[in-house]
This record gives sequence, C-alpha cells and structure tokens, in this order.
Amino acid sequence: MSLGGWKRIRQRLGLRLTLWYSGIFIVSTLLLFGVAYFMLSASLERRDQRAIQVRLKELSVLYRAGGLEVLERESHLLRGPSSPGPFVIRLADPYNRTVFLFVPPQWGQFDPGRLERAPIETNGVWLRVPFDAEGHFLEVGSVHLSRDYVLQAGRSNAERDEILRHFRQVFTLTVIPLLLLGFIGGIFLAFRALNPVRSLIGTIRSIESGNMRARVPDPGTGNELDELITLFNAMMARIETLMQALRDALDNVAHDLRTPMT
Repeated sequence: MSLGGWKRIRQRLGLRLTLWYSGIFIVSTLLLFGVAYFMLSASLERRDQRAIQVRLKELSVLYRAGGLEVLERESHLLRGPSSPGPFVIRLADPYNRTVFLFVPPQWGQFDPGRLERAPIETNGVWLRVPFDAEGHFLEVGSVHLSRDYVLQAGRSNAERDEILRHFRQVFTLTVIPLLLLGFIGGIFLAFRALNPVRSLIGTIRSIESGNMRARVPDPGTGNELDELITLFNAMMARIETLMQALRDALDNVAHDLRTPMT
C-alpha cells in the first residue's frame, strides 16, 4: 500500500472513532485490573496481619498464664493437622537473643538467624524479614511481655503471592478476548454511527449526477444526525421547488417571446 493510501485510511473518521473507542476500552480495562489487583493485595495483607495479631494475643495470654512451658506445649500443637496455619513463633530477651523459637517443619529453607539480626519493632509496626531465595518475606508482629521479653509471630507471604499470581494469570488469559471484543465493538459502533453520514454522501453524489429528487433516508434515531438529514431533505425540497418555479417562469417567457415573433 502506498503512503498516500495509508494516509487516506488514517484520515477516515470511522477508523479514528474505532481507535478512540478501543483505546478508551483498553485503558479502562487496565485501570479496572489495577484497582482490583490493589484491593485484592491489600485485603490479603490485612487478612494475614489480623491472623498474626490474633495469634500473638493467644500466645501472650498463654505465656502470662503458664510461662515458657505452656508456650512450648502450644508450639507442639501447631505441628498437628488441626493447626491454624504455618506461623513462626519466637520469644526474645531484652538483648534480642532467642529464648524460644518454633519454625514450621515445611519451612526448612528459612534461616532463623535473620530474626536475631533484624530490629525488634513493636507498637503496631510490622517487620518484614527475607524468607527465601524466591523473594518472599516473613511478616512479623511483636508484643512486649513481662521483664522486657518480646513475643514475635510471623507468617510468610508466599500464599498471598500465589493468589496474586493466579489473579494475574486469569487477567492475562481474559484480556486478549476482551481487547478483541472491544475492537470489534468499536468497529460496529463506528459503522453504525456513521451510517447516516454515508447515506448523506451517497445522496449528494446522486444529486451531483443530476437526480434532484434524491433524498436521504430518514434513520429515525432522533439524534443530531437525524435532525441534520431532515434539514438537508427540507433544503433540497425547497431548492427543487425554486428550480421548478424557475423552469415555469422561463417557459412562460419563451412562450411570450415566441407568440409575437410568430
């Protein structure tokens, strides 16, 4: 295709309307995905943090009631099938040395020394400790106990990342059909919106070829194009009436001139 032909195609109003509609549809789809992804991520993060806070309250009550022995007994229950989920539990002294530590058996790749090297954060501040080589982290909450001991409970964000990964996969699999649907819908809407304009162009070409009785079909949509077509047809009817009157006047003049000459 020549450069001039491509330029004419780009200047077609139907193509431009299709591209505008498709662009708006694509941007809206991506924006909707971004908002949904952010809300899902924030919801999963709040869920994990609430679970950690609940676990911390339960463990702090148990520790105050029975000390380290009760805490160790509770950690053994976490190994059972009725466990509420994988948590790391740590009791640290005022110098951040580990007094008690429980790491779920399935977390064999986790280095407990990272907790000792990380600062202890309390008062609602969440600590994030690197968890594995895949980029996951351990979200840790802390609470002060008696004699400046600190109880910590943490949970990995691996499950959260897995849910978000599935969400991204579902979006990737559905976005291509959605984009195709948006493009086809843009073509259909642009063609339908410009149908009265094409009828007007065809009528004008028919008038240029000498058919003064040609009129644009009334689409009956009631929009601005419908009003334009009505005004155009009324104008052509008025022009046709004036031309017919002009023909009649010329015929009368010619008749009046022929009679004396005869």
